[in-house]
Amino acid sequence: MKLPLRGGCQCGEIRYEITKQPLTLYCCHCTTCQQQSSSAFGLSMLVERDGFRFLKGAPSAFSIPTDSKSNKLGLFCDKCGTRIANDTEGRPALSLKAGSLDDRARLRPVGHIWVKSAQDWMAFEDDTLIYEGPPDDSYYALMERWTAQELTS
Repeated sequence: MKLPLRGGCQCGEIRYEITKQPLTLYCCHCTTCQQQSSSAFGLSMLVERDGFRFLKGAPSAFSIPTDSKSNKLGLFCDKCGTRIANDTEGRPALSLKAGSLDDRARLRPVGHIWVKSAQDWMAFEDDTLIYEGPPDDSYYALMERWTAQELTS
């Protein structure tokens, strides 16, 4: 992907840019992402913190309950409600909501997580990485597949 990538909320109050290549892009079918996106899944892009910055505005945040002791925040625009990212304390990357990018036409997710919560009508391609729950390999295979895909495009 050609950097920088830019995006923002629906109303334009928040703008951001990504200056380092994203680590991966995948679809999350957990019930939280379904509710948050008002859709069948959320499109998540892992982006290193030092390659992400806000250009305009500052997001509001709310705490998201987790099964672990880590603090997870949902970052959103308090004017239009657009979710920008999830930020989990102690992790080196943000989970950017890729639907908030300006250029979404070239996005090709390399896998699906939490498919045990996927809608019954979802069909998955044979060569796609599939995880019943969260990735059990710290997203390694998803990152490796993303890198390979980006090198060949």
